[in-house]
Amino acid sequence: MRILLATGAFPPDTVTGMATLARQLWERLRHEHELRLVSGWRNDPSLLPRGARAVALRAERPIRSSAALDFAVRRTALSFRPDLVIAQGLEIPTDLAPTISLLADPFSGGNRWGRVRTLRNSAIKARIGSAALAVVPSKSARARLMERGLPGEALHVAWPGVDTVQFQPDSEVTGLPGPAEGPIRLLYAARIIPGKGQHVAIEAVKGLPSRLQDRIQLDLVGPVLDEGYFSSLRRRAQGARVTFHPQVEDLGPWYRRSHIVLFPTTQQEVFGYSAVDGMACGKPVIYSNCGALPEVTAGVGVPVAPGDVGSLVKGLRSLLNDPERCVELGAAGRKLVLERYSWDVAIERYRDLISSLFA
Repeated sequence: MRILLATGAFPPDTVTGMATLARQLWERLRHEHELRLVSGWRNDPSLLPRGARAVALRAERPIRSSAALDFAVRRTALSFRPDLVIAQGLEIPTDLAPTISLLADPFSGGNRWGRVRTLRNSAIKARIGSAALAVVPSKSARARLMERGLPGEALHVAWPGVDTVQFQPDSEVTGLPGPAEGPIRLLYAARIIPGKGQHVAIEAVKGLPSRLQDRIQLDLVGPVLDEGYFSSLRRRAQGARVTFHPQVEDLGPWYRRSHIVLFPTTQQEVFGYSAVDGMACGKPVIYSNCGALPEVTAGVGVPVAPGDVGSLVKGLRSLLNDPERCVELGAAGRKLVLERYSWDVAIERYRDLISSLFA
């Protein structure tokens, strides 16, 4: 089968949950089908796979960038004549071939559109309705779109997968270290934007008793997408053992050497790779009890109230004072990921969708 995979982002040029999904589908389906890739880029087009059609996307020119991506997909489709289009996001045209649209949160950012928001939302619904299959990464994401008026029967749920080789336990980092064995490393890996709640993590660390603060090292890993917010985080972190790592090529080592993974997001996540990657590495995860996270974690880990520093402090203390529970949660998380999110399992969900479309 000839499949055109079209996406606005592709790792390692741009690393997001949906971009990672696009790359994993590319890696697995290209060995079974004739695949062609059209992808947007933001940093370096040479980071895209050889043979891909690369489209420059500029944040300051969203309309022009969207039109350029649409044009590139249409030109590629005219020469390639795909049997199927897999489209990551709504910038991809759905009239070229039967299209599987991979959706995250298509209505996000609506407040920026002011008076034309209603027209924008109508256009989004029309684009989703024109896809042969609309696929969302969680039941929670499906419920949110249904609240927007989309019919539930038109939305298909397929949990994405995690690379369980890149994200796997480190046999030398098990449990919490003793007082003489070095710091207890807390990791929060996510884009630096207000909705991810890095400020909550910093304030929680500063709110721990001094005897625990002295043993803690918080690593905040992820690209800076909001410079103003990043500046405020640096001010908050003064006097605390907090380090920032904006440019990281591989998240795997950071997860493996951590002892506890944090995900105190304040937004309604549609999946939650930060939590699942931590579970894949056998780490206990403290996550915000909102969005898709209760579903995706299946309750494995420590849920806390989103945006509530006191709740996160309580969750941290419960793990820091109970090393055995840390080991138990880490093992349970790794088991869940292997059963539900390893790509050997997850790819079958996408193969089933493709098969159902052509049955």
